[in-house]
Amino acid sequence: MTETPNCWKCRFFKISWDPKFPYECQAMNFKSQALPCVQVIGIDGRPCQSFSPKPTADTRSKSDDRFA
Repeated sequence: MTETPNCWKCRFFKISWDPKFPYECQAMNFKSQALPCVQVIGIDGRPCQSFSPKPTADTRSKSDDRFA
């Protein structure tokens, strides 16, 4: 069984400037009061199809090596 996507681990998840809608999904271009992954399951009935994991620290440090 695969794990349900977690917005906190997704590259498209952002905190919004809007206090009424503090969570933002840049992949699907919406803000919400609840985590977007919860909203998607509630509306579509399926886990988020736009989930993309954030880069790991190893990936970021390798890309920074080119400037060293």
